[in-house]
Amino acid sequence: MVPIIVALAFVAGLSLTGCSNAVHGHPSAAAPGAVVDPGAVAPGATAGPRADVDTTPPSRPTESPSESRGAAPVDAAIVTGGTGTPSDQLAANVVTGVEQFWRERFPAEFGRRWINIHAFHAVDPGEPDVPAPCLRRPLDLTDQALYCPRRDIVAWDRDGLVPRLRNTYGDGAVLVALAHEIGHAVQDRLGISAEVQLREPTRYPTILLEGMADCFAGVAVHAAADGKVAKVTLSRADLDRALQALLTFRDPVGVAIGSTAHGDAFDRVSAFLDGYQSGAGTCAAMTVHNQTFTQRGYNSLSDVMQGGDLPLADLLSSMSPDAYGWFGKLAASRGRPWRTPLVSVLAQGRCPTPDVDHQGPVRYCASSGAVSVSAGELRLVQDGFGDYASAELVASRYALATLAALGRPVQGPEAGRTAVCLTGAYTRSLFDRSGGGGFGLSPGDIDEAVQELLAQDLAARDASGRPPSGDLGFERIGQFRTGALGGPSSCGV
Repeated sequence: MVPIIVALAFVAGLSLTGCSNAVHGHPSAAAPGAVVDPGAVAPGATAGPRADVDTTPPSRPTESPSESRGAAPVDAAIVTGGTGTPSDQLAANVVTGVEQFWRERFPAEFGRRWINIHAFHAVDPGEPDVPAPCLRRPLDLTDQALYCPRRDIVAWDRDGLVPRLRNTYGDGAVLVALAHEIGHAVQDRLGISAEVQLREPTRYPTILLEGMADCFAGVAVHAAADGKVAKVTLSRADLDRALQALLTFRDPVGVAIGSTAHGDAFDRVSAFLDGYQSGAGTCAAMTVHNQTFTQRGYNSLSDVMQGGDLPLADLLSSMSPDAYGWFGKLAASRGRPWRTPLVSVLAQGRCPTPDVDHQGPVRYCASSGAVSVSAGELRLVQDGFGDYASAELVASRYALATLAALGRPVQGPEAGRTAVCLTGAYTRSLFDRSGGGGFGLSPGDIDEAVQELLAQDLAARDASGRPPSGDLGFERIGQFRTGALGGPSSCGV
């Protein structure tokens, strides 16, 4: 969070660089034990083949899917490698089940037959004598998964990546990671081959291709949640943990959009939700012109030094008047008066009605119209997620005050959902400003909001402190995204 205004980075006309043989991953964060992006190219990678990528010709001619439309059908591949552990079996079920889903769905969606993926490989990076497709040595696949378009192969680290995803985030995380790689194979079968990407780099930048793969993963995950992926089960409750894994695949905070950018947490989960909610046709229609990407680099040295975060007192003194003005203007534009005072910071914020305290560290008191903050409680949110997670909660209470000003209910599930949506709209307004001074966002702020929405229901609680019953974190992110992309009118306000 920075007390200056910056512009939203829209992507149009970026260049694509990276390895010519494999779409693969490297650590996406510096934190020890951080989960890597199963579809990533390392930040700062240069154009052309990487030193760790096998650039020698295949041992036998291998048709790419885009070259074999008229060829005889190829039998479905089985998984090579592994020792039959539960993690091995899960990964095998995922890749064969997700491909079977696309084999059945692809013709109906796109009017062309599915070309079976050439091979699946479960690789132990610690075994130097085991071949690793498209890589010079198995060690280069450590904590990664890849799709190799030149050989039409999906491969993954069976010893590190898959068990770690399972143990940290559950089976759904393995589904998301490997469905993302198969999403790249779907792209190839739609004619977006490696050759096309290199020939039209401004049309197919890396951040768009990764978004498309996330989108296709969302389609497959929805199918699994509906019981339509053989041998793969996923409950609604599993979805939030799976999305937590997806958020760890984002680019490091402060990396500017460039040739190897893959997207911040909002970009990645936004693409995933497109596929989950709208289907494969939406994924295939993604372009640099119809997608909004929020990733960008740091704007100043001071922002870098602070890690993009302001102390809570500075945050509230900058953000509260800004949100007060934005939501007040929104109410006035609808012809209604705005009587809510500026937020008050208290050692312990309280409303006259005791159960209102269930709203959490920031409260909207319907009886007085006041918004109050318990500084100690809000600091815990900021310490856990970052400063814009705190700001997001303040904005959500001003959103409830706006509903009251408009004569709308401030209790009930729709009040909570609308508050989250309006919080997204307010967040978008911070991106859209240009020039002058005032309150603004730092790289990573929108990721902090997404992470808090996934982990907690505080922003969705109504004026009585109750969240919408049964809503999951990924649904809250969807509500926030609706407002961020569509503005207040998309929230029904």
